[in-house]
Amino acid sequence: MPRHLETLIIGHRPDQLFNLVSDVQTYPYFIKWVRGLRVKNEQISGAERRCDAEVVVGFKGFVERFSTTVIANAGDNSVKVDLLRGPFRRLANTWRMDAYGEGSSRVEFMIDYEFRNPILSALASTNTDVAISKIMKSYMDEARRRYGEPQSV
Repeated sequence: MPRHLETLIIGHRPDQLFNLVSDVQTYPYFIKWVRGLRVKNEQISGAERRCDAEVVVGFKGFVERFSTTVIANAGDNSVKVDLLRGPFRRLANTWRMDAYGEGSSRVEFMIDYEFRNPILSALASTNTDVAISKIMKSYMDEARRRYGEPQSV
């Protein structure tokens, strides 16, 4: 089912974008579908932060809860998310932020998922591009709010 890979050039530094993406506990404040999120089992080892995130999302009348493991590595500005449990048959998500010129980043975003429920699966399949576009806009709006206007690239 849906697998999406996107590469963007964004006028903020990789460390800023890494800090934003890895700050999962703030997602309910700027991603409208995330209704709640709780971080558990946080462990820090060197540049790596690992935690479990319990997430409640709601869209088009559906409310679902799922849990993921999040591994954020400040050493290479990457974030990896894997499913622990929930309504998905599979869920994997990665972010990687690399320097691109002065003060800008090349961001690679990948998500691969499939819902167990055929109705949710069909709904997600037809709306993946729109949903990802809205989520990416939410991240870019939050980056602008936290770090100011992006540099032109």
